[in-house]
Amino acid sequence: MSARQRSRRGQAALRLLEEDRRLKRLKLQLETSEDLYFASLLIDEGDVVTAWTFRQLKVQREIGAERGDRVRVKLSVRVKKVEFQRFSDTLRVLGIIIDAPEWLEAKGSHHTIGLRPGDEVEVLKSSLLKHHERILQLAVQRVRVAGILSADVDEVAVALLRPQGLEVVAVISLPRPRKEGSLKEQLRENFKDLIPQLAEEVKRRNADLLLFVAPRLVRDAVKEFLERSSLPVRIVEASEGGLAGLYELMRRDDLKELLRERALLAPKLALEELIKRLDKDPERVAVGAEEVSRALSARAVEILLVLDEVLLGSEREKTLEILKNASNTARDIIVVPLELEGAELLRGSGGVAALLYFAVPEYSLGEEGG
Repeated sequence: MSARQRSRRGQAALRLLEEDRRLKRLKLQLETSEDLYFASLLIDEGDVVTAWTFRQLKVQREIGAERGDRVRVKLSVRVKKVEFQRFSDTLRVLGIIIDAPEWLEAKGSHHTIGLRPGDEVEVLKSSLLKHHERILQLAVQRVRVAGILSADVDEVAVALLRPQGLEVVAVISLPRPRKEGSLKEQLRENFKDLIPQLAEEVKRRNADLLLFVAPRLVRDAVKEFLERSSLPVRIVEASEGGLAGLYELMRRDDLKELLRERALLAPKLALEELIKRLDKDPERVAVGAEEVSRALSARAVEILLVLDEVLLGSEREKTLEILKNASNTARDIIVVPLELEGAELLRGSGGVAALLYFAVPEYSLGEEGG
């Protein structure tokens, strides 16, 4: 058993059952939807994935082949594509069957393996790169989910803070306060049943902490209703509540431990440094695939930032080439969730950027004419 396996504590962590670095083989027990997210970043085209799945039998008749029963069977597919919707609990692995029971007569056929929490999967990697190692390190930690209620006088937003980023579950409009009567009493009337109901909803979604975000007026009016929550509650005062309060929360510097527990601190700090350098020291930043590739050739990349969206979309193969080069030279590779504030900057540059040790000329030495 590896040190990584032994360090796992609590339920909310991917279980690394086996790891053979020489053969590039990983055996994973998927426990949560967060595990599916991490697995979607680990599995690449060309890998071999083995898991239990359902396959439609074909029955030969005189008039031709007919569909038979669906049977549960263990198959291996060479991966052609990975499909995963953020915050969902199904990961689809599409590929060509390379190993199956003979009676199934399925080798060479297309098949989709659907993975869900509770499934076990074996992944034989075509290559095991630095970003895969980083993802595994995050995945096997105890990753916690925080529920957030962000309230204002006319709106309450419900969200979950997860490794995939900030998932907004619902935004609920409230009756606007009347001019006559006590504002505090009106707020109490609006929230007295709603707060306990929403607190139970985020608990049902596996949150182990409730953050209540609100301006002081709202906080003081509804504080007693939070005492009914069966989750630990942390109250955070903000200038605004509702949807705006969620994004204000993500910009705060006093919640680093909370972000670390949700595997979001490293990407948040890397994005902040990227934005700061773009303003103050743009020569030590590479933005977009072309600039990053040139910086990698010059061995100038300190930290490579990759938007998770490009690893879950059509640009994955092109991005993997950059990741292969970065595995040999970059000090660190950080996968950034699209839902994190500031990630749109990465999206606008094709999903990749780098923090550099030193400035790189606009041309590499190999491009100089002679």
